[in-house]
Amino acid sequence: MYAGSNPTALQSQQWLAQSMTALMAERPYSRITVRDLCQRAGLSRQTFYNFFPDKEAVLRFCLKQTYREQFTALASRKELPLPDLLEAFFSVVTQNRPLIDAILRDALYGILYDEILACVSAFAQRFISREKKTQLLPYSEAMLSGALAQLVVLWIRDEAPPSIEQLSSLLTAFFSGTLYGMNDNRP
Repeated sequence: MYAGSNPTALQSQQWLAQSMTALMAERPYSRITVRDLCQRAGLSRQTFYNFFPDKEAVLRFCLKQTYREQFTALASRKELPLPDLLEAFFSVVTQNRPLIDAILRDALYGILYDEILACVSAFAQRFISREKKTQLLPYSEAMLSGALAQLVVLWIRDEAPPSIEQLSSLLTAFFSGTLYGMNDNRP
């Protein structure tokens, strides 16, 4: 996938991403072809393949864009409290809601999970101190990614989802051990 800084190339990538989002709103992912993407974007197939190996890479690019923006905004911070992290995470979910709806409708949960894992891993590399990075870190990233992916699925499908503040309180209680009374000093 293209990772340069040529403005024309970046614009072409954007047009392909916008085409993917628009087409997924109209029809199932399985019925979208590279030709459809190129036609919608007004680009040639050769241009497509200069930037992406396949249509799945375009879908992944769509998801990555927003969390990269959030990561850039948060990267300068020394600490990242859970409420701020959740706000950033659900901001990405909210901005990508139509696309995530389509992903879930088309049973592409694996792609959603993979991209959440990539996001969690990127944040972990930035915010976890060197001495806390162990061979077990990928396990905690997998656990957190799975939990967040399931949380997104439930939140998207809920007709009256809780607010981000409510989720933040819930997860703070969960991670501190107070949600299920795991921190109680009971005999």
